[in-house]
Amino acid sequence: MIKSIYNKFIFLLIACGSIYTSHSQVNPTKVLSEYIQIKSVSGNEKKAGLYMKKLCEQFGLHTTVFSDSDSSYNFCASLVPLELKLPSILLINHIDVVPVEENTSWKHPAFSGKIDRDTIYGRGSIDMKGLAVMQVFALKRIKEMARPDSLTKNLVLLFLSGEETGGLNGAKKIIQPEILDQLKPLVVFGEGGGGLKNVIDGKENELCFFVSNSEKKSIWIKLEATVKSHGHGSVPSSKTANKILLKAIQKIENTEERIIVDNDAKKTLRALGDIMGGYKGFILKHFHWWIIKPLRKKIIHSNEALQTLVTNSYQLTQIQNPKGGSVNQVSQTASAYYDCRLLPNKSERPLLLKWLFRIIDPRIKISIIDESPEAEPSKLNIHFEHMKASILTVFPKAHVIPLMFPATTDNSYFRSADIPSFGVLPFELNREMVESVHANNEKLPVVALEQGINVYVELLKYYTK
Repeated sequence: MIKSIYNKFIFLLIACGSIYTSHSQVNPTKVLSEYIQIKSVSGNEKKAGLYMKKLCEQFGLHTTVFSDSDSSYNFCASLVPLELKLPSILLINHIDVVPVEENTSWKHPAFSGKIDRDTIYGRGSIDMKGLAVMQVFALKRIKEMARPDSLTKNLVLLFLSGEETGGLNGAKKIIQPEILDQLKPLVVFGEGGGGLKNVIDGKENELCFFVSNSEKKSIWIKLEATVKSHGHGSVPSSKTANKILLKAIQKIENTEERIIVDNDAKKTLRALGDIMGGYKGFILKHFHWWIIKPLRKKIIHSNEALQTLVTNSYQLTQIQNPKGGSVNQVSQTASAYYDCRLLPNKSERPLLLKWLFRIIDPRIKISIIDESPEAEPSKLNIHFEHMKASILTVFPKAHVIPLMFPATTDNSYFRSADIPSFGVLPFELNREMVESVHANNEKLPVVALEQGINVYVELLKYYTK
């Protein structure tokens, strides 16, 4: 009886809050501009997090802080209090952004949040502050139209730290049992693919939305050669640390890719083949057939997007010698770093290490400096269908295609905890926008901001019926 009275009282407060906030004239464009202006490079998220927390509270949402330091500020904003213990639909975003390289050319300063005609410029506008603003304003609209006393599910926004540095200060903390018990997530919707044209040969005007239900596993590997050699650059030697390391790099770079067509890749290729049609479409739909094998290499080498679906990748990102040496000094130590992205199969990690130890000089030490969690792909269930239907409501002529995302996001942590997770940027992107992520002139058109809000509103409606 007491619990029933308490719940009714809470719902009454929520309803009153809806009446109050419905008159708010806060503009999504202005909010995103202000949010971008707060520099939240990984390790400095709290100030930006507090800004969004205040906004959510202004909209009458209920906030809960899970960790409260500058480098690990994680909180949620929910339609009803977590104390009601309703199962939740979780929309996740991350507060942190990658650094801005010095001496780079931006049309507007990277943290200006400049609104130039119909576009918002700044670091994080796409990755991922824009998505956070879409989620907040979508939940605000739902709050104004929903009947709180009829809800059977909570709608929750989760703001996370440290995604750009592996999720250790954010998602990894949230998936601990004591926090998941508070959130009770049924499904997670986070970042992933987006809406793109010019992806289907011969059908360049077809808009395709890629919704990720799995991701490649990220492993960062360090190769380190330490060799005693002549120290002066004038003395010839074939056994320097640099030469030994360069030979190992050459072996890695010249190794042929192993093509693997798993069930998730088959689904994506079939969908693309259906849209493409004709001879090329037939090949994609039956890419796993043994008779197609002679054509595979030629096809994937001509299309980088297809290549990521069926091969592991090994990207050399850095080569280093100890600082302080002069040009005529031979380094005794040399290091190289690889960002490896493996297909989501548990056997791939041990195969990678076995392969590295087989081809690399035993004088080179191999160490793993970071890796994402093991996570099985999420099944294409009713939650995927809700997202698909929501996209088609806003973009009726689009195609919605499941995808293995080539990058690694916070979604992988929730999948590792057996929570269905799907990733999509719910707006139309062009090539220039995609190339701006983590680069110069990152930007988001105002129309994309509204598209994303509309898709999220349609999605959340399914969970308030």
